[in-house]
Amino acid sequence: MATKKSATLLQVLGELLITAGLVLMLYVVWQVYVNDPIQNNNQQKQSIEYSTKSEIEKKRFVEMRPNLKQGAVFAKIYVPRFGKNYERLIGQGTFQKTTLNVIGVGHYVSSEWPGEVGNFALAAHRTSHGAPFANIDTLKSGDRVWIETNDKWFTYEYRQTAIVDPTQVGVINDVPDGLENAIEGGHYLTMTSCHPKWSNKQRIVVWMSLIQTIDKNQGKPVALIEAQK
Repeated sequence: MATKKSATLLQVLGELLITAGLVLMLYVVWQVYVNDPIQNNNQQKQSIEYSTKSEIEKKRFVEMRPNLKQGAVFAKIYVPRFGKNYERLIGQGTFQKTTLNVIGVGHYVSSEWPGEVGNFALAAHRTSHGAPFANIDTLKSGDRVWIETNDKWFTYEYRQTAIVDPTQVGVINDVPDGLENAIEGGHYLTMTSCHPKWSNKQRIVVWMSLIQTIDKNQGKPVALIEAQK
């Protein structure tokens, strides 16, 4: 009798594990092939709203200032390596519910503003919630990233990629830990996300250096226009 009961319990446990595995697999499929594309498209549309209207109707970013509230949109990022028309809004902070899961790209509040001396550091999901940094591992030498604010365009060029432990927070220091030939007084952009995909065991970090700053009244940077063709 005891043997039969044990066999029954094992059978039930096995069925529960199979069911749990199927549910997990279906969740991953739904996330990758249904939810992510929808949120990715929504984030792209939100970003475009800041640039397709006339100057009178155009949405403006909030002004960059200390104690900016979480989720406040102050800039936009363009990454042609992720797609020639790729653009995303940048929100203040890295809280998931207010910024990363909704806006997409978040600014580490301890880091500098775009174009400033030091390190302008960003985070975004690599999977789920639109996965804005899904292709962060594809960035390479020669690639450029553009940051747009109310008044300026900032152009950053690729420097280096690293895989680090989550405890290595110095990667977003003003002089980034791990960046070769980093100097005091440098102007850096750091992009971070989880590594590998579907895991938070480590972090992937991409560093870039500022190579150009122009006023908005000079128009869209020529190099960005060319990259989007």
